[in-house]
Amino acid sequence: MSDSFVPVVILTEHHDDVEYFNKTMRDAGHPVHCRAMSRLDELGPLLDTEPPHLLILFADRHSAKVREVAKLKQLHSRMLPLIVIRNAVDETAINEALLAGAQDLVSTANSERICIVCERELRSFRLERALNETLKSATKYKSQLKAVMSDSTDAIAQVLEGIVVEANQAWTDLFADSGVDTLNGPLMDHFASASQAALKGALIACGKGQWDGDSLNVEAMASNGKTVAVVLALAPSSHDGEPATRLSIMRRQETVETSQPEALVEQVLRTDPVTGFFQRRQFLELLTDKLDQRASSGARTLAFIRPDRFSEVEREVGPISSEEIVAQLADVLGRLMIDSDIAGRFGGTVFAIVVERGSLKDIQAWAENAVNRVAEYVFEVADRSLSLTCSIGLAEIGEGTDRVEDLIRSAEKANQRGRRDGGNQVVIEETADESTQIKRIDALWVRQIKSALVDQRFRLVHLNIANLGGQAERIYDTVVRMIDEQGDEIAAADFMATAARNKLLRAIDRWVIDATLAFCSRESSDLVFVKLSHESILDQSIIAWISDQFVRSNVKPQNVCFQVSEDDASQYQKQTLALAKRLKALGSSFAIEQFGIGRDPMRLLSNTPMDFVKFDGSLMPGIADDVKIQEKIRGFVSGANRHNIKTIAARVESANTMATLFQLGVGYMQGHYLHEPEVVLGEAINT
Repeated sequence: MSDSFVPVVILTEHHDDVEYFNKTMRDAGHPVHCRAMSRLDELGPLLDTEPPHLLILFADRHSAKVREVAKLKQLHSRMLPLIVIRNAVDETAINEALLAGAQDLVSTANSERICIVCERELRSFRLERALNETLKSATKYKSQLKAVMSDSTDAIAQVLEGIVVEANQAWTDLFADSGVDTLNGPLMDHFASASQAALKGALIACGKGQWDGDSLNVEAMASNGKTVAVVLALAPSSHDGEPATRLSIMRRQETVETSQPEALVEQVLRTDPVTGFFQRRQFLELLTDKLDQRASSGARTLAFIRPDRFSEVEREVGPISSEEIVAQLADVLGRLMIDSDIAGRFGGTVFAIVVERGSLKDIQAWAENAVNRVAEYVFEVADRSLSLTCSIGLAEIGEGTDRVEDLIRSAEKANQRGRRDGGNQVVIEETADESTQIKRIDALWVRQIKSALVDQRFRLVHLNIANLGGQAERIYDTVVRMIDEQGDEIAAADFMATAARNKLLRAIDRWVIDATLAFCSRESSDLVFVKLSHESILDQSIIAWISDQFVRSNVKPQNVCFQVSEDDASQYQKQTLALAKRLKALGSSFAIEQFGIGRDPMRLLSNTPMDFVKFDGSLMPGIADDVKIQEKIRGFVSGANRHNIKTIAARVESANTMATLFQLGVGYMQGHYLHEPEVVLGEAINT
């Protein structure tokens, strides 16, 4: 029983009975608050106003029959337990009391049994009351949910095991006449095939309690047979006591609303009314600001995008309808952008987008995906359906990019080359006199790299690697950055190529390893990944040196996973195999990163003794709606599982991508979708 006082009503005509019951219960450690009642006609009103938790009838001391009391109790307080107490008890009397409606019959001669029975019935009473309150709350919640669903302008549905079991009118209106039942039909039938992998993964994650409330950008199959770009929110729910998922859909254009008139006016002035992208003037201002800022990591380019042979389209549909085509093209491109991208309508049918990704290779993959998406899209205008292709010219924004005019001219020239070569392609800016420029750049970078090594001006950056299965693990990937003489941070992508050409990677690798072990010795982590270059793969002394560093730092080898790129592992297969075996013998883990873009990745997966495989970040853009890439990753995951290799996806930047990876069975992910990198100052070493 609870330590708080238990309200008890005792039906008796003798006060001694109250004292007896009160003393019996208190001696057993059960505080009760007893109220004596001699008149049965007073019991009903009391049960309505101040219902007790126990009703005790001293049957030998009261004229009321057990059946009368039980009937009255049933009428006013059905759950209230009735316990009958007599001086003498036998099996026949107990049976009669139970048949009359009492919960039990006990004897004054056995005070211990009185306590046991009262405790049992009180516990049962409280459980039944709590259950009823829960059911009432559930019923109230269900009524509120139905009211919300009924009144909401958003399309809302309840999904149980992939089936739509409940939906509001907005959902029905969105999917009515689409050839699919809005109720009791598969949810996936309401969405385009390109969106289904991400949606399946999100549903699984939500069902396991691993969905953080992020929204998905998906294509819904509307009632008119067209696909509609919508934002989909998921949340755990229940339906008839079974765990379900609640989906809320709002058309994408309705999600970007501004309630402040001043902000609305500013938005109208700054953006193109047809595409929603920045107007030329505002875009140039933002691009100028970008050139003044150093990229914290990764690569940046200007993408110059123009549809191929658009004049033919304009002649076919007319100048007014052609603007609708431009708007649809902008919508296709907009779905591929992330928050850090900046898009502008540069004039007529030309778009310019500042694209920031992990590497130039990732940007090229993004651009190729954009070209493919435009080519696959069916443009509909004026009762006509037509196809369109585009060409994308890319110009990298680097250290030497200080003039907006030069950057735009380079991107435009790359675009023109693509259109001259037939269109429907991506072209990256070509650098004139490349060898001369490389020598000039190397001369500057080599001095900075060597100076940074001597002056201890390198830093480690730790990127969190999250377990998609929901397990709490502290796993980090490690990259290096350099601090120049002015104190500015320089991403590894800016100087690593120079370091490779001038055989400086071995020294940098050893600095990173030593600084990583220092990090492990002072920070709590389960596993930290460290990159090794091809110079370290070929270094015969690297294992002995690493072993000495483990002893010196007192860090356990199992806390570190060494990784090499797929390209290096393919070029130096024999040396990589030997390195992997020796590292694993030492107690460390081994991994292949940038996996899945080489000539024969499955052979590498089968022949290399690795613990992890990290899929290249260039495979992630567009994976949420690219079935071919999904099948490729699915094959890699299957192969890795056969060899007990854990899988990691790199550069995950959206909820759609994460949901798709979840559905494909990928074990871990990393990228800016989790959070920005945590910078940790590394410690210098003697090289």
